[in-house]
Order: sequence, then structure tokens, then C-alpha cells
Amino acid sequence: MRIAIFGTTGAGKTTLIENLKTLLPESYNCVWETSLDCPYFDQAYNDENPDVQTLNYKLDLWMLTDRMKTFKKYASNNDVIYDRSLLDSMVFAQTDHSYGRLSDADYLTFKEYFMACILPNAFGEDLHHPKFDVAIYLRVSPDKAIERIGKRGRGMELDTNDMFWYDLAKAYDMWYEIYKEIVPFWVVDGNNDDPMSYASSLANKIMEFDNKKRTK
Repeated sequence: MRIAIFGTTGAGKTTLIENLKTLLPESYNCVWETSLDCPYFDQAYNDENPDVQTLNYKLDLWMLTDRMKTFKKYASNNDVIYDRSLLDSMVFAQTDHSYGRLSDADYLTFKEYFMACILPNAFGEDLHHPKFDVAIYLRVSPDKAIERIGKRGRGMELDTNDMFWYDLAKAYDMWYEIYKEIVPFWVVDGNNDDPMSYASSLANKIMEFDNKKRTK
């Protein structure tokens, strides 16, 4: 099964994938986000930088390119779980724009390129050829996400204004409404503080799907 994990920072994506790794067959590849490799990452998250909008445009474009390369690399793999995927790129671009980290012109250019070039390339011209069997949306409240961000104590995240995380959660909800017309979604209550319970339920659904696909 080809699975995209979808959800805001602090939703519990890493924990879910780690739990699924213990529950699913060894054939499953887990593809992790590589954002820390981005040469613009540190500077783009510094709101005091006078070039913050230019840097965030470069950051969002770099991340989109990296996700597209990863998408293509694993295109023929039937058992794969993506920590983040192409679907996340517009969510972050919109949040950067609403937060003031992306100019109006750069956001419009990025969005038009994504909608005109990336989505048709990945999902067919009519957008009805999903390349993911399912996207799992870990839907979590902004307050719960911020609580978890505080507990794990990553400096760059702690330095980010809480309003950014509120905007990000709102953007995930908005793009979920758009993407669910393209990709099948399973929505999970990410506020649940017993992640193994919903990981077990998801693992059972995944294996049931795989078994049905093999018997066709």
C-alpha cells in the first residue's frame, strides 16, 4: 500500500510511522522528511532576517523539488509510507504567505506552478489517477500541536510564534478539503494521547487492503 501521512507539525506523524513499522511487514519502506538538509532552512525561519520572504520562497521551492524527487524515486514501490509528501507543499506555502513569510507575487507563482504542473504530473491531467492508495490525515487541534512542540523542545520550533502553528493547522484543514477529491483519505483523531491504539487500528486496515489487492 502507498501511504502519505498528512498533518501539521506536532500531529504525531513520526510516532505513528514508528509504530506502524513495528506492526506492518518488513516490506514497507518509510520515507522520512529531509527538510534539515535544505540550505535555506535556518535563515528562512528567522523572522528578523530582512530577506525572509525571498528565503522562504527558495525554501518552499527546494522542499517541493525534494518531495517530487522522492515521489519519483519510490513510484514503483508498492509498500511505502511517506512522512511528508507532495501534498504538504501547498499547505506550507499558504501558511508562509498568511504569516507574511511569502510575498503575494511569490505565493501566486508557487500556487499556479503547483496546480498547473505538479498535480497534473503526479496525478494525471484530470487529477483522477491517485498515486497514493490512501492519505492518513492526523487531524489535531493547534493547542495540542503546540503542547507537543513545546515538550519535544526543538529550538527552531520553540522560537516560532504560536500564530504560525494556528495558521498551519487551518491550512491543513483547508487543503484536506481540496485533496480529498483527488486522494482517498482516512482521518484520525490526532489529539488521542494513546498513539499505539490508532496505529494498531490503521495497521489492520492497511493489511486488510493489501490482502484484498493480492487476491484480485
